[in-house]
Amino acid sequence: IPLLSFVSSLSVAEASHSESVDCFPHKARLRYAHCFTIDYHGTHKRVEVRHAWRSTRETFVYILVPRGQAPPPDLPKEAIVVPVPVERMAVFSTSWTAFFPMLHVEESIVGLAGCDWVMTPEVVSRIRKGAIQEIGDGGQGMSRKIHLERLTLVRPEAVMVYATGIPDFDQHPKLMEAGFKPIVNASHMESTPLGRTEWIKLIAAFYNREAEAERVFDAIALRYEALVEKTQSVSNRPTVFCNAAWRGTWYMPGGASYTARFLEDAGAHYLWRDETSAGSVPVAIEMVVDRARDADYWVDTNLCRSLAELKGLDERYSHFASFRSGRVFNNDAKVNAKGGNDFWEMGIARPDLVLMDLISIFHPELAPDHQRIWYRQLPAVVEGTP
Repeated sequence: IPLLSFVSSLSVAEASHSESVDCFPHKARLRYAHCFTIDYHGTHKRVEVRHAWRSTRETFVYILVPRGQAPPPDLPKEAIVVPVPVERMAVFSTSWTAFFPMLHVEESIVGLAGCDWVMTPEVVSRIRKGAIQEIGDGGQGMSRKIHLERLTLVRPEAVMVYATGIPDFDQHPKLMEAGFKPIVNASHMESTPLGRTEWIKLIAAFYNREAEAERVFDAIALRYEALVEKTQSVSNRPTVFCNAAWRGTWYMPGGASYTARFLEDAGAHYLWRDETSAGSVPVAIEMVVDRARDADYWVDTNLCRSLAELKGLDERYSHFASFRSGRVFNNDAKVNAKGGNDFWEMGIARPDLVLMDLISIFHPELAPDHQRIWYRQLPAVVEGTP
């Protein structure tokens, strides 16, 4: 056989073998999430993160290959190759930590930004044992940075971060320059609670835990959907608004946001439901008072612990009917000594339980035995204050 024909035949045989091999028998099926995809190609997975921030067309591509196996040829130049299952992971936000124990991979976490704020018991335990190191620089919110020297010491194979499109806040370009592999998590961009929770499947893909993720998510989704069926038939949908003013501006969740979806699914009528934004809409406080003056409920009051504190921030808050009736609820019933709020941790992983909390507020007859986990009714004053 001529050498060229032999080589050509070998290449065809190799390609055919590659197509017939299936290294990943368990595959994720996305039902609610819209900001990422997972495609399976026999010897590798292609994970693509889209819409990491509003109005961006940038995508983040990850090629996941079994450990010890070479990546496929002709990779996209922007692709990041990650051997799976990942054995050492660093995490830049506590918003995702609850997913790791749900997949039984919490022992892979070696670094975390915000160790003082985390509340997931399995992760807290590993922090106390010294198995997880702080990798943040001590800042708060988006101003927090990754401490590259600390990150180098924990030797992660990948670093899970979020992206904003604002160079001063984004960590992924700096991580790439330093030789790390950033995994962009854009779960906050999903417009539904179940869509946000379904990012457990993205995390699972890096551990070959798709089967576990499917079981966990399907059970959560089934409970959530059953609760929504209950609220669809309610004859009375009480009116509700949320948040509070910040430095003179009230950032109200848009009608296409996951917050709005929570409220509507809980059987309430959200007063800003007609706003088309999936993000927050800046509104003058005078406009909020005008529209929400007679609302039945007020939820998610930021850091305020009592009605007295709310009124102390702005006298106009007392003009709301919900304030006068005491129907004001905040999602801060589970907060640790450093201010970490479990609502933004386990609450993201368990939207079915958050929905149950909200239903018990708006329609207590549908949840007579439910003990709220994250929501509490604001008292007139905080006990022990004058």
